[in-house]
Amino acid sequence: MPDRRPPRRRSNARLAANLAIAATMGVLLVSLNQTWARTGGPLEQIDLFVHLRYDLLRNYVEEPDEQAMIEGAVRGMIEALNDPYTVYMTKEEFDEFNKHVRGSFSGIGAEVQLDPDEPDPERRMLKIVTPLEDSPAWNAGVMAGDVVLEVDGESTAGMKIHEAVQRLTGPEGTQVTIKVRHEDGNEQTITITRAQIVVQTVRGFTRDADQQYTYWLDEQQKIGYVRLTQFNQDSTDELKATFEQLVDDGMRALVFDLRFNPGGLLEAADAISDMFLPGGNTIVSVRGRSVPDQVFTSTDALVVPGDVAVVVLANEASASASEIVTGALSENGRALFVGTRTFGKGSVQNLKELERDLGALKLTHAYYYLPSGRNIHRRPINGDEGLTEIEKPVLDDDGNPALDDDGSLQTETIEIEKPWGVDPSEGQYVPMSVEEIREMLESRRKRDAVRDRNGQDSIALTPAYIRDELKDKQLAAAYEAVLGKLDNGGWPQVGQDNTEAIIALSEIEALKRARERAMEALTAIDEELEELGVSAGEASAVVMPPETVDDGEEAEATLESASTTESIESPADLEPAAP
Repeated sequence: MPDRRPPRRRSNARLAANLAIAATMGVLLVSLNQTWARTGGPLEQIDLFVHLRYDLLRNYVEEPDEQAMIEGAVRGMIEALNDPYTVYMTKEEFDEFNKHVRGSFSGIGAEVQLDPDEPDPERRMLKIVTPLEDSPAWNAGVMAGDVVLEVDGESTAGMKIHEAVQRLTGPEGTQVTIKVRHEDGNEQTITITRAQIVVQTVRGFTRDADQQYTYWLDEQQKIGYVRLTQFNQDSTDELKATFEQLVDDGMRALVFDLRFNPGGLLEAADAISDMFLPGGNTIVSVRGRSVPDQVFTSTDALVVPGDVAVVVLANEASASASEIVTGALSENGRALFVGTRTFGKGSVQNLKELERDLGALKLTHAYYYLPSGRNIHRRPINGDEGLTEIEKPVLDDDGNPALDDDGSLQTETIEIEKPWGVDPSEGQYVPMSVEEIREMLESRRKRDAVRDRNGQDSIALTPAYIRDELKDKQLAAAYEAVLGKLDNGGWPQVGQDNTEAIIALSEIEALKRARERAMEALTAIDEELEELGVSAGEASAVVMPPETVDDGEEAEATLESASTTESIESPADLEPAAP
């Protein structure tokens, strides 16, 4: 599809000049000494770039924008990596990025990424990882997994992550209107008033008469509940003080809720994991091709004693630092992990400011690895790369496992994505549908809200009440697991078998990707037809003329194939910023 967006013109001419000089020097070196160049080597690649640039500048039908061409070449080189976290920023974009890092900004308060399932940069849209709690986005009803179709009436297709952040941020009190498609397929237009994003990261189950959080899920059984919404520089001290108070008050068990937590500082994830683990346990490893391996190991700074039973709750919106803590506690046998497979954001970026105001490069240079050695990061699927084979049980017509004549279980080999993220403990996979998540979040927002009344009503909680009335089947399962552990000394199974759940998850994800690609392709076709002044019903009557070329043989070949219309490229099978 042709790109009809106006070229982006920037004042940064130095980048174009320096790249042009470097490319010209490369051509001179090749001319002086052809033996330096190998087929497909870097000097020949520079030679190709220079020749193409020369021909385009000299012969293109309209005068090209040189700066836009240079920036396009740089961004195209980076996009070839198929990594949404490796980004080139111009000086202007870098200045905006620094505002975000310093926290001196206001926005909607949502963790966003470019859609990981769309490899075509021109079709790739913005996606919500999770809204930050108590943020304008959260309060307006923005949901984790929402695809942002438009920002203030402009499509996000092809929009860079920093462009999206720049559009979503703005002065406090101003408004931005976004159009989203929820995971159930429904579209909604939401107007959000920007605000300073200040979030209390450590939260309890409900509020008391003084409107302060209480951190007991079951005070009689001494079962604590702590929810962490993100990992920032204050989270460690706040969490340590909360845990110490619970321990002093006789805590016997803890539900540590990391659902919808988009992550944050590695240092915080390391320190918080250390609060649970005895010394000498691996928390996380950092490995990369060009950086030395680094292993984070627990010390003896226990805050939560080893005899306190711990359940970690995490889900598909738990990312980065959340995954580090979840993996460290579950894989070291310190906690039971109940929920669903985590998001899979395990890449480490290094920010390098370029000289002479040429901007900056945010470069993925390492991955996070769990204590087991598993890579947290979800890599894109390119052909067979990123896939692995597993054995799936064959079901008979009644939906029961089929058996061979000798009584053995029949299986079939299928391909699924290679492991990523963190999986729940065996038998503790508890999925929730989009509607169930929406109901649960609405119930939780009500409990979180500061109201002009004397606290929450006192209710005797049970797993059934949490599941049926509070609409939180994952928390209900965690509560049931803790009660079983306290009563019998062992963890009961409260969820599905992981192998079956992961297979189902893989199949569901594939269908969701196919549905989104189909919807986006149809939207793109409708837009093309609308620009041509053709309705969908008239589309079949349109005949596209053949291309006009100068070369006679090419023209003849084109005329011979004129009856075949040009096919529209369809998308095929790909994490976050917080505006």
